[in-house]
Amino acid sequence: MYLVGGRDVAEGAIERASRAGFSALVVTIDTPVAGMRERDPRSGMKELLSGGFFAKFPFLLQFVGHPRWVAGFLLDGGVPPLPNIVIPGKGPMPLLDVTAALARAVVTWDDLKWIRESWRGPIVVKGVVTAEDARRSVGEGADAIVVSNHGGRQLDCVSPSLQTLPEIVSAVGNQTEVLFDGGIRRGSDIVKAICLGARAVLLGRGYAYGLGARAAWRDASPGHFEG
Repeated sequence: MYLVGGRDVAEGAIERASRAGFSALVVTIDTPVAGMRERDPRSGMKELLSGGFFAKFPFLLQFVGHPRWVAGFLLDGGVPPLPNIVIPGKGPMPLLDVTAALARAVVTWDDLKWIRESWRGPIVVKGVVTAEDARRSVGEGADAIVVSNHGGRQLDCVSPSLQTLPEIVSAVGNQTEVLFDGGIRRGSDIVKAICLGARAVLLGRGYAYGLGARAAWRDASPGHFEG
């Protein structure tokens, strides 16, 4: 759970998760600002998403050269909203509003207190990179922590997750579950994290690559792919 949109939005998400039968809540604290995806400025994402017609004009040839993609994008509704961030009285948050919403959604220790009041199951704090914050998380009632810096692209010069893992395990390893997230590319990466004290690792890219490959194969071979 991201605390984007305020407490009303978060409490609504907690209620939906509880009704759906989820057993644990992962609270993300490693995203204080929007990520710096350097390829986005190179690709003109700002101009394409929020600029006017003249800002988009330099990309006209790309639109003309990919008519099938453009048609599919428009038929699918264009830039999608975020259905998991539902603003009371307004509906899903537009994707274009996320950057500003993240800047307003700074997580504090007080937030964990009201989250604990709203959620009765286990709470996992994701985004811990120091032993001090690990101890504080346990003190605030975290049932597990995830050592993560969100891929190292949210804040410049943040400590590598693997480098901080041993000190965090040493600080709280006998009090709570310590999980590891970030940079897992192959089995040997998992072994390294386990050897440095992690109970388990979180894997994001593996399934994302699989879904991407499936979509690419489906689009490239219409009529020849069955899921």
